[in-house]
Amino acid sequence: MALTWNTAGVENHDEVCWFTAEEDIPSHFVEKGKVYLRPITNALIWHSLNTGIGTITAENAAEVWARVHFVETVYGASLWNSEGPKPLTKDDVLKHVGLETNASFKDESRASFLKRHATRFLDEQKRSFEKLREAEVA
Repeated sequence: MALTWNTAGVENHDEVCWFTAEEDIPSHFVEKGKVYLRPITNALIWHSLNTGIGTITAENAAEVWARVHFVETVYGASLWNSEGPKPLTKDDVLKHVGLETNASFKDESRASFLKRHATRFLDEQKRSFEKLREAEVA
């Protein structure tokens, strides 16, 4: 199933979620005058898969932030700019209250979220160690 999303519920969604390109940036396929999704909004849409929470609400914004922060701590920042990695902020999450995706029709429990990410992280570390050990033996 494709990931779908809706920004209409975000307060000031035209300014918060979208921007009009002021210049052509061919290397990023950006054309002057066209409207694009902001990178922060795009990152939060994709984080709905990581967090297991499909809609950011006033009630769950703190939990969304905690999970996004956890994921970025384990795997790295969501965004990059000319100065390097740029993690999302609490304010980014708060500005996107009302953002909806179809990532989860039933929000994932914290225990399930932690188990999923801890298992993935530990499995990756184990594989990395085993590959290093195999290279040393060869």
